[in-house]
Amino acid sequence: MDAYRRILAPTDASPHSMRGLERAAQIARWSKGRVLLVFVVEKTYFAPLTMVGQAPVTFRGEGDLLGETVEYGESKLREFRGRYFEGVDCETKVVVAASAASGILETAETLQPELIVIASHGRSGVMHLLLGSTAEKVVRHAACEVLVVRTK
Repeated sequence: MDAYRRILAPTDASPHSMRGLERAAQIARWSKGRVLLVFVVEKTYFAPLTMVGQAPVTFRGEGDLLGETVEYGESKLREFRGRYFEGVDCETKVVVAASAASGILETAETLQPELIVIASHGRSGVMHLLLGSTAEKVVRHAACEVLVVRTK
């Protein structure tokens, strides 16, 4: 197996995604690789201000849900870097994108990792049909190897 010098490790901060972070850290230690730990904020969760019916707020202003979510992502990434990636060359980045999969794939296009390590929630049936699978979309469209860590 080749050494992975650049590893992309996306997380949604869910308990399921921690298995993916653990595996990314193991691989990075083994290969002496560099990890980019990514949290994607999905724009689809934030209604346009014209639909909300409130006065616009400044970024990072009180009541700014997008800004608060970005800050939450930054704090979780710092926490995970300390918990899982001690002794590993690890950077963190919060990405705002249309969907988790598009944010991961856009980041991968820029970083050009040799490996993406992503956890799968293991949904099936109607839940899979309704929610789709971020991991599945990443596997289908990534230009590099993808390791899907099953959590069930």
